[in-house]
Amino acid sequence: MEETRKRKQNETEFPKSLEIMVKSSKNPDYIIWNLSYIDELILKIRNSTYNPLLFPTLEKLLVAPSTLKLTSGYKPMPGWPLTPQGLAENQQKLNNAIIKSSHQTDLDQSINTKQWHTFDIMLSIEYLKTFQFYQLLTFNDQIVLAKHVTVIIQSMTFAFTSFQYNADCFKTPDGCFVDIRNTMNLFDFITGGEMKKNNTILRNHLKSSQNVMGFLIREKLTNTEYILLKAIAICDPIFELSEEGRKIVWETRQTFSKTLFKYCETEYGKRNGPSRFATLLSYINLIIYHQKSLQKFLTILKTHFVFKMPQAMFSLEDSVLNINN
Repeated sequence: MEETRKRKQNETEFPKSLEIMVKSSKNPDYIIWNLSYIDELILKIRNSTYNPLLFPTLEKLLVAPSTLKLTSGYKPMPGWPLTPQGLAENQQKLNNAIIKSSHQTDLDQSINTKQWHTFDIMLSIEYLKTFQFYQLLTFNDQIVLAKHVTVIIQSMTFAFTSFQYNADCFKTPDGCFVDIRNTMNLFDFITGGEMKKNNTILRNHLKSSQNVMGFLIREKLTNTEYILLKAIAICDPIFELSEEGRKIVWETRQTFSKTLFKYCETEYGKRNGPSRFATLLSYINLIIYHQKSLQKFLTILKTHFVFKMPQAMFSLEDSVLNINN
């Protein structure tokens, strides 16, 4: 039924807006088409030769022109997936280029890998900027919501694309498997056993990563379910928002939730649709827990691992995750 829905959607000629924006709409088909279009742009940039070495802070990125407008200017990254030797060589080239870089606009298209964590944080913010409701928020509310949902977007994108690669753990487009257990062992060796003191935090992060991937594999999420869940997840009317901001976010969340519910009824029937809808919403709780465990994990890495990189390399993730606060 998913394929049938896609064919019908493709037959509907929605206008391709010059604006890269998820517009407010009550039409479920248009909402799904609009979200799919934006997600395609995100994946094109993620898989392209666009490869910034340094990144601005959250505040600067929010007011900068959209990176998604660059999709036509960059080709797909050649040579992916890389061999293990190729990954190691390109990672070393990337590290050396970052150390030498002094401008946040520096690009190096000869390197076949990226700073995936920071790059995906940047793309998650760009994704958030495309939503019309987000542009209606005050700048302070935009910052508050971005800090709350950026890693949620990042985790959902990373997990689902890995699932599409038929991987059972996180996998980057260049072919690198992100094995949390190996990462823990590596940094424990580098820090002389310091990370073992935070064993509970590390194990919780490992478990949350496994749960996130396990859900996708077990439930066989469709692309439509994924894009709607991601849209619902970013519409979190948290207390820190202004009253007007919470109202805008809540109303938008209701629209996306109704669209997902209708999709579930259409795909799984009126009898099984509601239970599928409830199951899908439970995934957001897994992602939120993963977000919190990831932030603790990254804080440990920043505390115990001596980075020989310019501080500007971490300006974006620090401003999003509040690691230094």
